[in-house]
Amino acid sequence: MFPPADIPALADFLRGPWRFARTIWEGREEPQAQAGGDCEFVAGELPRQLIYRERGTLRMLPVFAGARPIPFTRVFDYRFGDADVEVLFADGERGGQSYQRYELKGDLLAPAADHLCGPDCYNAAYTLDGENGFTMETFISGPKKRTRVLTVYERLQP
Repeated sequence: MFPPADIPALADFLRGPWRFARTIWEGREEPQAQAGGDCEFVAGELPRQLIYRERGTLRMLPVFAGARPIPFTRVFDYRFGDADVEVLFADGERGGQSYQRYELKGDLLAPAADHLCGPDCYNAAYTLDGENGFTMETFISGPKKRTRVLTVYERLQP
């Protein structure tokens, strides 16, 4: 049933393989980078936990002859509570630290609070576009940052 009626249904919606396309803007109208790749939400070791694993390549724009894509990976830990979803860093030096908490509001997974990283504020929201897709839009603002990241996800058939 779409949209997911509650947090457990949201976990079921997200579970499985996805393809993503990402565009990054840094303070200008033209995008400065594009990325794409595959990701998946898989069951974690804890109850009501999904682990998000992302693999992709980043290309700085404009693309010029000889430019090489930059490979990357990311891992996040999604914990599905009774009324919200907490996302934790699951790789790197911040592994295990809370990143953001979200509340389900119809077809929107809205931030319950901003994430502060030093002087910078990260704010993201997910829009569930249909049974086979969703979009995440992140804004990063701070004294030296004005970034927008738009990621579009398309479900892959297992």
